[in-house]
Amino acid sequence: MNYRRITAISLALAVLVFAACDKEGRKRYPSTLPDQKITNIYETTSFKTETLNPVTKEWTVVVKKDNPRHLAHEFTWEGDRLESMKDHNYDRFYSFNYDEYGRVCRIICDSDSDFSRTLSYDAEGLLARCEGSIKNHDGVLVSTQTLIYTWEDGLLKRIEEETWSHFPGEEEISKNITRTYTWQDGNVVSTTRTKHEGDKTEEFQYNYEYSTAVNPLHGFVYLVIPDRGIIFDYEGIDCLSKNLPSRITSSPASARYEFSYTPGTPLASFEKHMIGDTSPVLRLTTDYSVELEYAR
Repeated sequence: MNYRRITAISLALAVLVFAACDKEGRKRYPSTLPDQKITNIYETTSFKTETLNPVTKEWTVVVKKDNPRHLAHEFTWEGDRLESMKDHNYDRFYSFNYDEYGRVCRIICDSDSDFSRTLSYDAEGLLARCEGSIKNHDGVLVSTQTLIYTWEDGLLKRIEEETWSHFPGEEEISKNITRTYTWQDGNVVSTTRTKHEGDKTEEFQYNYEYSTAVNPLHGFVYLVIPDRGIIFDYEGIDCLSKNLPSRITSSPASARYEFSYTPGTPLASFEKHMIGDTSPVLRLTTDYSVELEYAR
């Protein structure tokens, strides 16, 4: 019996087990916070609607609105943990609770009398389920949302979303949305979104191209735009991918998104341009300029 070889193998296994555990002997799980600690996000935006003159074939601006630079999102950290986020665009305040492994397990928003999201994880520490609800000021349940996440080899493959709402004075709504993800080199290169509502079914395809810029939101498991089903999305930049997109195209809706970034690490600023041709004679354009600040 080769005792030296057995000893070497045992030592290697012990090292692997130790590496997967923290100093108290618990298993280490993937982080649920961004790789870089963002403290402030500033925005400057411009919206424009144009129509095509059928005679001259020239585009004419009919509506234009400019929003000056302002603080859009503000993040507060307590050590390595995100304590809260203030969404100044919608005047909403979010606080974060953590489980014993340091993962986000509950998110509370003050925008409604009773709004919360509960997050649970699988055996590998990956997000498995996110449940949210809204009650009105009388304590009556008016909206629920459940998202179930399916992973394969550590990569997100599918999100299944069930949404129900019955607000006072409105009809009861129930819909199901499924999103599937395709990966390449650590980035999501395409997503398919299928929506079922009553007898109606809609399907949209999004394709991504990437720059070499590192994504400062990578690893952030906070669903900030529920209807789009991305774990974290800041104007088209989601936390799933390790790099930042250079272009996003969608079909059948004729919309495209173009991104440009300032060099440097961490990322200091970027620009996003969205062009949507809603009809042969109507064009919508949105320009974003975004600046990021980080904890020192």
